[in-house]
Amino acid sequence: MTIGDDRQQQVIERARAVLPDDDRILGVYLVGSYGTGEADRFSDVDVHCVVTDESLPWFEEHWPDVLRVLTGPTVLADRVPGMVGGLGITPDWLHVDLFCHPIGSFDRFQYDGVRVLFDRDGTLFPDGDLPATGGRPGTPYWPEQTVNLFFYFLGNLVTVLGRDERIVGNQGVGAVRDQLIAVMLAERGVRRTGGAKRLNALLSDEQRTALESIPAAGSEPADIIAANQYLCREFIRRGTALAKQTGEGWPTEFVDATLDHLRRHFGADFD
Repeated sequence: MTIGDDRQQQVIERARAVLPDDDRILGVYLVGSYGTGEADRFSDVDVHCVVTDESLPWFEEHWPDVLRVLTGPTVLADRVPGMVGGLGITPDWLHVDLFCHPIGSFDRFQYDGVRVLFDRDGTLFPDGDLPATGGRPGTPYWPEQTVNLFFYFLGNLVTVLGRDERIVGNQGVGAVRDQLIAVMLAERGVRRTGGAKRLNALLSDEQRTALESIPAAGSEPADIIAANQYLCREFIRRGTALAKQTGEGWPTEFVDATLDHLRRHFGADFD
């Protein structure tokens, strides 16, 4: 079954047909939405190549040229730091990523869900495509760092609004919300490994409703405080239940100190 749109499919077919002509390329595969089978017309095309170790310096310099073999002209070809390759944008705003991995350090399980387009000698992916495993509900787990970050970000609301940094305060609502989302995923036992632009399928209807009910926060301090109060109450309710379910310790001292800090400065309860 064909998924996505014609432009995406043309890039994939070029990757399948043209890249194997280069003997230095040992394998070609797709990750992201096309790797997990969730692609639609809004998807990026994430093309990854396994290359010989000795050819890696060449690909490090010339990956934009290889990218344009797949896409045609680009208006942006931007390297991703720490990787060989980067992202490309075409004039009609098709987003295609191209990354190269040396065979000497290739890990076929690095990404969640892989669609194999080419495997020169059949040893890179001996069993063919790798089905996605992340994003499926499993055993609930305790996200300790997430819990600590939530109350750290929340406590900093005093500093931000104390300086009347309303724009930063608005941004902070998003940072706090993201920690709540992480706890929701932990509730469901989901370890997110897929694309960053998909979330609906990872959350329950009840969780999505809770997130959609966050009060709007513009630039007024009262609205920013109200949004954080909602997020805090939701986080405490879910976090304490998750701590009990997983047998982990709720950081009572840190939480109480943060709530007292907020109460002293804003004259309002957050729990």
